[in-house]
Amino acid sequence: MTSLILRRAATALLPFALLAVCSPPLLAKEVERPAATAAVNPQGDAARAWNFAASDVPVDPGTIFGVLPNGMKYALLKNSTPRDSVVIRMRLDVGSFAEADDQRGLAHFLEHMAFNGSTNVPEGEMIKLLERKGLAFGADTNASTGFDETIYKLDLPNASDDLIDTGLMLMRETASELTLDSAAIDRERGIILSERRARDTYQLRNIVDQLDFQMQGMIVADRLPIGTEAVIRTAPASRLRDLYERYYRPERATLVMVGDFDPAAVEAKIKARFADWTGKGPAGVDPDIGAIDYARPAAADDFVDPAIQDSVTLAAFRPWVDEPDTRAKRARLIAENIGEAIVSRRLAKIALDEDSPILAGSLSDANGWKVFDQVTIGAVAREGAWREALAIVEQERRRALEHGFTEAEVAEQIANQRTALRNAVAGAATRRSEALADALVVAARGEAVFTRPETALALFESVAPSLDAAAITTAFRKRTEGLSAPLVRVTAKAPIDGGVDAILASLRASTQVAVAPPAEAASAAFAYDNFGTPGTIVADDRIEDLGIRRIRFANNVMLNVKTTDFQKDRVLLSLRVDGGTLLATRDDPTRVSLASSFMLGGLEAHSVDDLRTIFAGRTVSPAFGAAIDAFGGTATTSPEDFALQAKLLAAYLTHPGYRADGLALIRRVLPQQYAANDATPAAVIARDVGGILANDDPRAQTPPLEKVMALDWAQLKPVIADSLAHGAIEIGVVGDISEQAAIDTIAATFGALPPRRAAFDPRSEARVRDYAADRSERTLIHKGPAEQAELRVYWPARDDSDLAEAMRLNLLARVMQLKLTEELRERLGESYSPGAAASLSDEFPGYGHLFAASNVDYKDLATTRAAIFAIAKELRDAPADPDLVDRARRPLVEAMTKARRENAYWLNYVAEATSQADRLDRSRNGIAEVEAATPEELQALAQRYLTDDKALVIKAVSDKVGK
Repeated sequence: MTSLILRRAATALLPFALLAVCSPPLLAKEVERPAATAAVNPQGDAARAWNFAASDVPVDPGTIFGVLPNGMKYALLKNSTPRDSVVIRMRLDVGSFAEADDQRGLAHFLEHMAFNGSTNVPEGEMIKLLERKGLAFGADTNASTGFDETIYKLDLPNASDDLIDTGLMLMRETASELTLDSAAIDRERGIILSERRARDTYQLRNIVDQLDFQMQGMIVADRLPIGTEAVIRTAPASRLRDLYERYYRPERATLVMVGDFDPAAVEAKIKARFADWTGKGPAGVDPDIGAIDYARPAAADDFVDPAIQDSVTLAAFRPWVDEPDTRAKRARLIAENIGEAIVSRRLAKIALDEDSPILAGSLSDANGWKVFDQVTIGAVAREGAWREALAIVEQERRRALEHGFTEAEVAEQIANQRTALRNAVAGAATRRSEALADALVVAARGEAVFTRPETALALFESVAPSLDAAAITTAFRKRTEGLSAPLVRVTAKAPIDGGVDAILASLRASTQVAVAPPAEAASAAFAYDNFGTPGTIVADDRIEDLGIRRIRFANNVMLNVKTTDFQKDRVLLSLRVDGGTLLATRDDPTRVSLASSFMLGGLEAHSVDDLRTIFAGRTVSPAFGAAIDAFGGTATTSPEDFALQAKLLAAYLTHPGYRADGLALIRRVLPQQYAANDATPAAVIARDVGGILANDDPRAQTPPLEKVMALDWAQLKPVIADSLAHGAIEIGVVGDISEQAAIDTIAATFGALPPRRAAFDPRSEARVRDYAADRSERTLIHKGPAEQAELRVYWPARDDSDLAEAMRLNLLARVMQLKLTEELRERLGESYSPGAAASLSDEFPGYGHLFAASNVDYKDLATTRAAIFAIAKELRDAPADPDLVDRARRPLVEAMTKARRENAYWLNYVAEATSQADRLDRSRNGIAEVEAATPEELQALAQRYLTDDKALVIKAVSDKVGK
């Protein structure tokens, strides 16, 4: 499901990572190719179709924008990140809004039918065809349906003519050639019902309630793309064909292609493939989706669910104004965005107060389907503290309106925006094709011109000198003019005493409280600029074939560097300090649990909030937590800010703050997180499966809430002190930075520290992890709808130390995944997304498993269980079909090949290139092992591991079953 409404760039400032929420037919024939030096956008039918002819914002001159005589728009952009790949997107200007009452859900149903038979691709063959060419269903082949658009997506692993032709052929088949066979439709019903069942969560119910409350007078809440069960079960093929023929038409279509290809050659292919596409029968009209009553008085709504986050929002609306994308409009939006960001920043600051009733907050705006503008301020509240949270958001909004902003606040946000824009310009040459294609799809809506990053920066710099506090205050006040009365909404885990009347009374009471002007914030310099005499190098070698340089400083700090050109002006920095959750014990399994949120404790000289101000305008972030065998983290920075990022990480190591406000925030967050631990089948399995598989080892179990709520910094500090002071340190650097620059920076920071231990402690006893001895079937209870269930079957395997076997086990799991999909999804229609995978530990010797999983209707548990065991038997009894193995193998090989062009892939190896040098062979030989695997070898592995007597079955069922 795509986004509900179109939002601007996010302005929310969550306090930490734990808080995780119609063109008419065109007759033009020519194609516009803007000149690179053009100061005025070109004119012509393509420019008008893409709605940039009247704009004075320069369109990206490197993009070919076109429109065919039949009205189909297209955009082509040559881009080489990642190299030798192509991204295809096809947008249809139709979604669930276009459905009649007896078609609710059929726009989404059509999306499914695109993979189920067309004139030239028989039912069941499209996915197989793509798998044989290296595309994985879901990862590379996907689609989404929203309220007003349907988008089809192909990510081609290479730019060969064959793959491009195949991709275009499949898009044309989808556009005009779907057979919509009644039998195929009937076979798909169960899959869509499974998807609908899986999506029926408290989060979705909350969204429906929100839309129904806030958008009265519109059909939004009644047109969720997933549709109704009755329509999905009974709609005849004729109703799907009606929607298909009226709305899958060239004048409603946009094709976008970005990648490593010759645009002129691809343009010719598009014309040859799509020029003869014509609509069938009468065209569908743009749907009437209703309108909001802007004169509606203030109102309140409450949504109660035991798993929901406590929160409050104040939303207000005004009519949408159609205006072209101009420099003046963008200048106004820059000023408005800065004001919104300041309010969000104020809420984030409040959230970090030790006794704050909120966990996070933000102010944002959105426009909805060219009907309304919406401004919303909200906060996640401490459990039960909705009244206090409501007062905060109401008063902070009013404080901004009455008293405006300070120069320091404006300067901080200008610095942040400038840095983001400069980073975008610096990385323009290596922008990712997926992101560019998605941006062009957004541009197809006609609301904003597709530009180069340099254009956005130049416009920003042209208006920045005028953006003082008075200007931002004026823009913010103007943004709120004409807004409707506030609609206040509260979500809570328990019923609200007094209901909506109490909410409105609290809102009225808050409006009577006078608000003071904001205080001028004092700025401070970063206190940790000097770590001593830079370290000297005592060892220096190079792994030539992998391009990794390894350094050891005199104090034993290890540094591994790999310079790449994958992403311009981006550097990944990894810090690993010996320790991690291996320091936990069976007797005290939570002794280092707080270390996962270590960065919230700030530094001795600076709180987390101080660091935000200090590093405004810098590409620097506090990234310090805990992994299994190490403390530390990974940060993304720029070459310019690499030294500052290293200093920040070094300061967390040498001068941790253990601040009370950070601990208080953790304790406010934990109840919110735990509340959802049994809300869905997947959640309850995620909570309990680790402990079950690890033979009830308490270190692998989710600890009771009361246990983690009692933890404090004083308990953690002595446990990790030795690691922070003396533990071995290994640093990995990957990206657009010279080896010498990385070496000099690390020498001046970590290399300057007192001597460390030379190697990581093996902690052999802590690495003992036993697989479940009791293989009896387990039943877990969740609190979702009665029909929701999930079944998982686990087979003990091994660790990943044997590369050849590890790669074959991963391939075996992918073969099982395809067989599960064919059986449970395609044949039985019981599951939307069955899955299989191998999880082979690199931390616990001998520990690992294979598993198969499926989210199903409770009544289908028995047949699903039988199907999984039958597939395991098939894999044991005979070698898998070579075509099936190839369809599993090719996407895996392509994914591994593509990953090698990514900094994140290399950081996995570079981060441990000294301490775990033996694992580098995995990069060298992994692909070859997958390519060499035979069906007979996979059968042998299935006979060894996928046996019924070893299987552990875990199922999650609702507490409402039988009630």
